[in-house]
Amino acid sequence: MPASTEPSELVVNGMSLARRDSPFANSGFVVALDPGDFERSGHKGPLGGVEIQRAIERAAFAAGGGALRAPAVRATDFVRGVVSATLPDTSYIPGLASADLVPVLNASGVDVASPLAEALRIFGRRMRGYLTDDAVLVGVESRTSAPVRVLRDARTLEAHGLAGLYPAGEGAGYAGGIVSAALDGMRVARAVLQARSA
Repeated sequence: MPASTEPSELVVNGMSLARRDSPFANSGFVVALDPGDFERSGHKGPLGGVEIQRAIERAAFAAGGGALRAPAVRATDFVRGVVSATLPDTSYIPGLASADLVPVLNASGVDVASPLAEALRIFGRRMRGYLTDDAVLVGVESRTSAPVRVLRDARTLEAHGLAGLYPAGEGAGYAGGIVSAALDGMRVARAVLQARSA
């Protein structure tokens, strides 16, 4: 589904229907970036991650051609480095535009496309039938985790300089999805319980 917050940027987000009866898989790949990636690409300072995110989202909007159409490519074509001649049906209602996702993913100057292609190759080797012409990459889901991290103490997990505030999960930059957010939440809950029992 579209999840954009700016008129010239495109963000998509996976969504599962309440009954879980869609014929389409809701899955994604995450490419981890760190502050070193930000600086090497010229995006410095505390909002470097936001600059990277915006560059990719603007490129996705342009590649989709507007009207919230998402740039897309078959997974097999992405790995081969070609634009798909046709695209399979998906659940993305605004529609898709066949596009080269490499310049979209790398629009910020950080190489996101190469690790993604390599991950698809590895999955394709390890799980027969995973990398097929029926799998389509719809771009971009660039907000899996916050592009800014709220710093916290490594031991207490409290925010630096703000006793009693415990940054946690995706919004604070400590997780990249539902499972990792849940695990981080459990870790923070234990820290809160420990602080209250002290």
